[in-house]
Amino acid sequence: MKRILLVMTVLLLITGAVNAQREKALMLSVFGTSSEASVTFDTIVPLVQKQFPDRTVFVPYTSKIIREKLNAEIKNPADKILSPEETLEKIKREGYTDIAVASTLLFAGVENDKLKATVDSFIKDNPGIKTAFIVPILSEDKNIQPVVNTMKKYTIRDGINFVVTHGTHEGHPSEKTYIKVAEAVAKTYPKGIAASVEGVPDLDEAMEKTRKLKDKKVRFTVFMFVAGNHAENDISSDDEDSYFSRVKKMGKTPDLAYVDTIKGKRIVSLGLDKDYQKILLNHYAKYMPK
Repeated sequence: MKRILLVMTVLLLITGAVNAQREKALMLSVFGTSSEASVTFDTIVPLVQKQFPDRTVFVPYTSKIIREKLNAEIKNPADKILSPEETLEKIKREGYTDIAVASTLLFAGVENDKLKATVDSFIKDNPGIKTAFIVPILSEDKNIQPVVNTMKKYTIRDGINFVVTHGTHEGHPSEKTYIKVAEAVAKTYPKGIAASVEGVPDLDEAMEKTRKLKDKKVRFTVFMFVAGNHAENDISSDDEDSYFSRVKKMGKTPDLAYVDTIKGKRIVSLGLDKDYQKILLNHYAKYMPK
C-alpha cells in the first residue's frame, strides 16, 4: 500500500500542480486500479503532459470502489483521489477557463456515458468556462484496425491467440464496436478469438471455439487500457473458473505476454504499449481545443 500511496502522491504532484499563468486544463479520466498495474498511469500521464505542455493535467478515478479503497489509506486530504465531478470543481476553483476532458476508455460504453453526463452537467452549470469532451478512441471505426494492429506483436504463431475485452451492458450501442473488434482480431491475429469479460463477444462461445482447435498453446492478450483486476483474477488466477483454469482443463497451456515498464515487468495491456500510446496521443491531439 505504501507503493500505491507513493504512486498517487507522484501523480498528484505531476497532474495537480497549479501554474498561475496557465488558463488551460486537461482532465484525463481513468477508471482506476488498486493493483500494481497502476504503473500504466505512471507511464501515460507524463506522456500526456509532455504532449500538451500548455495544459495542466488532472487525473480523476471514475471507480468509486477503487477511490474509496485507496483513499482509506491516504491521511492527507489534499492527496485524496477525486472523482470526475470533484476534479472539475477543483479545476474551476483554481481558476482555469479552458478545460478539455479526455479519458483512457477504449469504447463509448456505459462508463463513457456516465463521464459525458458529468461533463454535460458541468457545462450547463458553467457556461462561462470553455469545456470540450474528447470521445473514446474506438468511437471511430477507422481506429479499430490500427489499435488491433498494435497488439499483434504479442501474438504467437504456434497456437491460439485469445483476446479479452471488457464488454458492456446488453443492448448498449457500443456492442457493435466490440463485434467489429472481434472481427478485426480474427482477421489479423493467427487463430484469433475474442471474448469479453461481460457481454459480447460471448466468453463461453469463445471458449468452445478454443476447445475445438487442436492447438495446445493459448496466448491471452488483454485488450484493455490497464491489465489490472481482470487480468490478474478473471484471466490468470488459480480459481477454477478463471480463463487459465478453463483452458488447462482442455489440455492446453495458457500464458500472457509481459512487457518491461518503469517498475519492472508487467502483463502487457494497451496502455503499456508504445505504439498504442502514440495512436492515443494523436487521437487526443486531433480533438484538443486550440
